[in-house]
This record gives sequence, C-alpha cells and structure tokens, in this order.
Amino acid sequence: MAHRLSRAEREEIRVCVTRGWSYRRIGCHVGRHWSTVQREVVRNGGRDGYVAAAAHQRAETLAARPKVPRLVADKLLARRVRQGLESMSPAPLCRVLADEGISISPETIYRELFRDGSVFDDAWERLAHARRYRKRRNRRHGPRRDSRPLGHIRLVTTRRALIPDEPGHWEGDLIVGADNRSAAVVITERTSRRVLLGALRSQTSREVTRVVIELLTDIPPHLRQTLCWDQGRELAAWPNIENTLGTIIYFCHPRSPWQKPLVEHTCGLLRRWLPRNTNLYRPQPDLDTIAHTLNTTPRRSLNWTTPNTRYAQLVATTT
Repeated sequence: MAHRLSRAEREEIRVCVTRGWSYRRIGCHVGRHWSTVQREVVRNGGRDGYVAAAAHQRAETLAARPKVPRLVADKLLARRVRQGLESMSPAPLCRVLADEGISISPETIYRELFRDGSVFDDAWERLAHARRYRKRRNRRHGPRRDSRPLGHIRLVTTRRALIPDEPGHWEGDLIVGADNRSAAVVITERTSRRVLLGALRSQTSREVTRVVIELLTDIPPHLRQTLCWDQGRELAAWPNIENTLGTIIYFCHPRSPWQKPLVEHTCGLLRRWLPRNTNLYRPQPDLDTIAHTLNTTPRRSLNWTTPNTRYAQLVATTT
C-alpha cells in the first residue's frame, strides 16, 4: 500500500463523505485507517468543503522537496528567534513564541543553526552547548581523586530514596573559568529547578564553604534538607555547613557526575553567560542577574512554568 493517499482514493473519500458515511466505514471501504481518513477530510475543508482535486494538489505541494526552510522564508520570524536565542535555548524559546501565537518546533531552529548558509551566521555560538556541528564527543577520564581530605563522608547512594517532587534537596558544584583559575558556586533545587549563584574570591575550601552558607541562609530550613556535591577538595570544610545550617551533605562517587545531573545541566546552561575561557570571578550583582534570567525562563520539566513560580508555590504550601 502506498504511503500517501492517491487521487483515486481521495475521489472515493469525497463520494463517501457526500453519502454521509462515517470515517470508520470510509476507511474500511478505501482500505485505510479511519484516522487517516478523518485527518484528510478535516485538514481540507471538513465534510462540507472537501474537494478531492484541491486536497490532492495541496498534498503534492506540501510533499515537494527540497523545501525553502521556514526561517529563510520568514525574515521577521528569523529575527525574533535570533533575539530569543540571546537568553534562551530553542525549547523554552518555542514555548515563549507559542504564548505569542507563533508555532515553531525546536528542531526547526536547531536545523537552521547547523545548516550550511544559515540565516543565523554564528548564532550557534549563543547556544548553551556551543558547537559548530552536531556530534558525539568521547568522555575523557582524569586521574581518580583521593577522597581522604574530605574525611568521613556520606555517599549519595546511602541517602534514602527521595519521594518525587519532595522539596528541599539541592545539588551544588563549581563552574570554572579559564585554566581552572577562577570559579563561581552553582546550587540548584531539585524540585523547583531554582538556581543560586555565588561569587568567589578564591577556590579555597573556606571561601567556598562561606559562599554556600550565604546562599542557603535565606532559604527556609525545611527547604534546605540536603546538599549533594562531588568529591572536590573545595568542599573539604563541609562539616561547617552542616553545623551552621543543619543541611546534610552528601557526596557523589568519584567520576560520577550523573549522580547530580541537575546541577551539571545547569552549568551547561550557564556557559552562555560564563564561558569556559574567561575569568569567572564576577561581581555578585552580575551573577544575580544571570540567575534571575534562568529562574524566570519557562522549563519543560516544570510544565512550562518558571523556577521562581514553582519555588514560590513550594514556600506557600510547605509553611
């Protein structure tokens, strides 16, 4: 059976629609699934306006290849998409555009970004994971770190199983700059996806611990139950966090970043504003602005609400 409806099948559908047959009966008559018949009729004027010749001509036009890319044909849309890519990835950008009445898929944007002769020129550099081509990159493992400087630590696998949507569990890490000589603290809450950024003056354990305590101090105690970190020496003073805040600190296994996936993903998003080859010792107001941008961007994982909205709901429902 041909994939597309033929002109003869469309004529049969027209005759059957004129007779008032149901879609299931028409489907059995022409040897097609009833939903195929229904979509064919609905997209071409409905039962009262279905014309077989016009429907077939429309199908031939839509199936013609090659097509002019949508963002090439619509310059105004391309300009709007380029503007949105300054602060958002394609998926949340498409959601924002949908709220404005513009329907476009993330894949359409990605294809245009990586297409030869794209209207966006070097707009791919504005993506969170900026790369010129789509490719799979091999993971390189460095030497195994010695966990002894951290003392007697709790591994994240010993933490009780978290209840879905249970608030108060955070993931943290350092996002580092050029030659690992600068960094900033990144902390994210698992349920709301809220991001906290902290400015550092150095990468010593005392400085990192101080910033983590400052970031979490304003969080209600019931919303800062645990914090998961990797086994970096920058958090060697982790007992100070527990003693000051009452937040229980857990650590990932060596070379196991997937055990804190949310903050790893967040660090990838932050590369749009905090590139790897730059100095990341930024003023705190600059980092607050970046965090605000992320916290006010709709997220697919939050059913297209923002982290700030979700966090406000958690505070309201748990107090």
